[in-house]
Amino acid sequence: FPWEVLEVFAGPPKVCFSWRHWANFTGKYAGNEGKGEVVELTGFAVVNLAGMKVTSIEAFFDPNGFLRVLRGEKAAEELKTSGAARGGALSGGCPFKHA
Repeated sequence: FPWEVLEVFAGPPKVCFSWRHWANFTGKYAGNEGKGEVVELTGFAVVNLAGMKVTSIEAFFDPNGFLRVLRGEKAAEELKTSGAARGGALSGGCPFKHA
């Protein structure tokens, strides 16, 4: 379950960031057979920390494009973003330091 942090907007104790999840569609969904294409989903998350332990996670995303690809109504390439899994360079990681 690859989950990539794209950009961090706020640091601890409330960490806010954009993210991307992707997988190869090799199964079947709603009668549509996957062909191994990479399907991506992007969103935003808020993680609350106590010390460096996660106390809660809220993830926000719109699944409609992702589901349209799974149903065969849209090409997976139309969802492609950027990031390490797509061959892009990492931006250097989290800009916030912790002890």
